Amino acid sequence: MENSFAENLQSIIEDYEDTRANYRVLTKRGEIVKDTLLEFQSRFIDLKASLRVYRSHFNKEWIRRDDKAATAIKFRIAVAMTRGEYETGDKEDKLPTITNAEKLASGSKEYREFVEQRGHYKECITNISDIREDINSYINEIKDRLK
Repeated sequence: MENSFAENLQSIIEDYEDTRANYRVLTKRGEIVKDTLLEFQSRFIDLKASLRVYRSHFNKEWIRRDDKAATAIKFRIAVAMTRGEYETGDKEDKLPTITNAEKLASGSKEYREFVEQRGHYKECITNISDIREDINSYINEIKDRLK
């Protein structure tokens, strides 16, 4: 499902890029028909509406990876290290203290992956918000041209 979700989003972004390029070609030609402007305005509005679902999805995923969740994962890894249930990479036979285990947990593969996912989802939210803001600008520009 996640793969088709990403493909659908990519399709919307490509439609946005095509619509934007076509609109720029139209505006450079000079003669602009009201019906054509209304068609472009409608396309931009539809694209903006389509992106709402994706922004909501990525926002939920980012919230699932908030500071509290990051701390919880790091602490679970640290506790597993103190119990000997998680490989610390330390050659010594003794188990680390909870303080040392927390430091080691920050460098664990699982924790790094979690932080990377969190960054990815935040970047997705930012990019989608930027595109929606750009679409708003096009909608407003068309509105001004229609006056």
